[in-house]
Amino acid sequence: MENLLLIVTRDGMGSGPLELQTVLVINFFKTLLKENQTPPNVFFYADGVKLNTKGSEIEDELLELEKRGSSLVTCTTCLNFYNLAPELASGRKGTMSDLVRLINTSGKVISI
Repeated sequence: MENLLLIVTRDGMGSGPLELQTVLVINFFKTLLKENQTPPNVFFYADGVKLNTKGSEIEDELLELEKRGSSLVTCTTCLNFYNLAPELASGRKGTMSDLVRLINTSGKVISI
């Protein structure tokens, strides 16, 4: 996962029912940890910011990824839009400038 940027734009994965999307995103992040895969950079924006808030379904997994060395950046504009800024669970707040810089310096960009 060297030089990878993982972009999280939704609070689930796939396009099925919400319950399935939630199960899939939980399984994805649990599998990353189980298989010792630590993406160097994860950027959350749009509905994806909801996953990096206190009480989210993957709060513990994100805290563990951060502990293992992932840089977790969450869009400040999006947090403010959803009134979630005080609820940020891990990492730091960032801007579109951070996202552009990460895209430009990453060898691979994957969006989920």
